[in-house]
Amino acid sequence: MRKLLGSLLAFALSAVPITVALSQDRDSLDIFVLDTEGGEAVLYIAPTGEAMLFDTGREESFERILALVEQEEVRVLDYVVVSHYHGDHVGSAADLPKLPIRNIRQLLDHGPYTTELQPQQRAPFERYLALRNIAKARRAEPGEKFSFGAIDVYVVASSGEQISQPLPGAGEPNPLCRSHVPKVDLRAVENDEAVSVVVRYGDFTFLELSDMIWNHEQRVVCPDNLLGSVDVYHTSGHGAEWGSNPVMVDAVRPRVAVMNNAAVKGGHADTFKTLRSSPRLEDIWQAHFSTENAAEQDNSPEQFIANLDGAAGHAGHFIKFSARSDGSFTVTNSRNGFSKEYPAIGKAGSSR
Repeated sequence: MRKLLGSLLAFALSAVPITVALSQDRDSLDIFVLDTEGGEAVLYIAPTGEAMLFDTGREESFERILALVEQEEVRVLDYVVVSHYHGDHVGSAADLPKLPIRNIRQLLDHGPYTTELQPQQRAPFERYLALRNIAKARRAEPGEKFSFGAIDVYVVASSGEQISQPLPGAGEPNPLCRSHVPKVDLRAVENDEAVSVVVRYGDFTFLELSDMIWNHEQRVVCPDNLLGSVDVYHTSGHGAEWGSNPVMVDAVRPRVAVMNNAAVKGGHADTFKTLRSSPRLEDIWQAHFSTENAAEQDNSPEQFIANLDGAAGHAGHFIKFSARSDGSFTVTNSRNGFSKEYPAIGKAGSSR
């Protein structure tokens, strides 16, 4: 017990800032979208080694997070962001003190409460709350910016509130707003509270909305597009039909989408249709081949899909983004080593 308390206290305390020599030849922002079986966990590592973990997946996802932290030699997590308290996003957060790291400098979430009190939904929150109470935790504030290394993170939503002012370079009127059709999802009220962010490294932008719901997506791009354009869109709500509002997707104009679906969760045919009709979209990368909510032809070619096996106990491959400050990036499928390069493009849409 004394050893456990010591580990927890070490986790809670902030260390003196250091530059961590994680990977001597790292020259990019590396983003790892883990397979958490339809949950979410994304590890961001700056060129200088600072790191952020966005969500922690299901409780059983911890071993995959652990393996990646060890592989990438992460020594400190500068930030951990817990978007909301569903078990597929917060499930392994209570196990983070078991990671072989010195500490977590800052823990951000939407606040010390949950909106769902059913036992199956409350249990992951209560498990996390025990950790939150001793950690250096605070509410993410819409409109705030924080940084790790040269990476800037803009909070665009938290606890049911969204930004009211545009991000730098954004703010153009959105003529698509007139086509918005409201959609109400009564299944999961906690999704209304989700922390959503935009991550920027120079001219590269990654949109991370977590489980932001359809109507909230409309609010951040109407009547003016407060998000601007992005290079990569991590599909909200696991690619289910309750997210990826076309009014938002077409406004932010992603070049690439990455979908944290499972074989039988998310990955909806309507979402594939919305993404492929977006004006700049080149490719959709998927955590899993979608079998339940989409037809075979809706899915991307197999080289763009990290996991073809949806059976319990499969290896759990990830999708890696290596982004450079000029806006260019490479995407790699850890299952087969397939990579594709996306060159930097100018504001007018031509290659630099």
